[in-house]
Amino acid sequence: MDLLAHHTVTWVIASYLIAAIPVGVVLGRLRGVDIRAVGSGNIGATNAARALGARLGMVVLMLDVAKAALPVVLARQPFALGPHDAPGLAAVAMAAVLGHIFPVYLGFRGGKGVACALGVFVALDPPVALGALVMYVQTLVLTRTSAIGSLTAVTSMTITLFLMSDVPPAYQWLSLAIAAVIWVRHTSNVRGLVAEAKARKRAASASAELNPPRET
Repeated sequence: MDLLAHHTVTWVIASYLIAAIPVGVVLGRLRGVDIRAVGSGNIGATNAARALGARLGMVVLMLDVAKAALPVVLARQPFALGPHDAPGLAAVAMAAVLGHIFPVYLGFRGGKGVACALGVFVALDPPVALGALVMYVQTLVLTRTSAIGSLTAVTSMTITLFLMSDVPPAYQWLSLAIAAVIWVRHTSNVRGLVAEAKARKRAASASAELNPPRET
């Protein structure tokens, strides 16, 4: 048992299984709502807020952060991998994010991993996680679009980690891998935003043609 506790594979599997628990779906079912049939169909906090209300959406957010942070915090303990096994901890963290995105309990169809990305870096590097959270909130306030806030946050977090000289390379590459996965998961959102921007541009051009500026 002690040997298993010090084995990276043990913690990777445990991390995946813990983070794969779809807390948004569970809370929705307790309320008699399948959040996958509402709004975007996503199991994360944003869609949970649409389906269940802002208060439960916040609960889902906090639990998604916690379920990703928990296995990393445990793996950092002396009885497990320890705080200095950066490659092992990075693998555990990546497993948590992938567990939420590809949960075995839902046929590998899960969320987008943003809250879990925050959770693993709360455990690994709290100041960087806080900076990413501030970037998300700031962008959300400015754009009123969660997807833009999420992509801005994970991108800024990755850039920050690569600019820091005292960060283990494993954490830098972890952030890059997480950012890449989250960007891929937001492909449909990006396409929608681009289409919306083009539609606004066409509408503005049509309006300008119908209402040319008057000569003075």
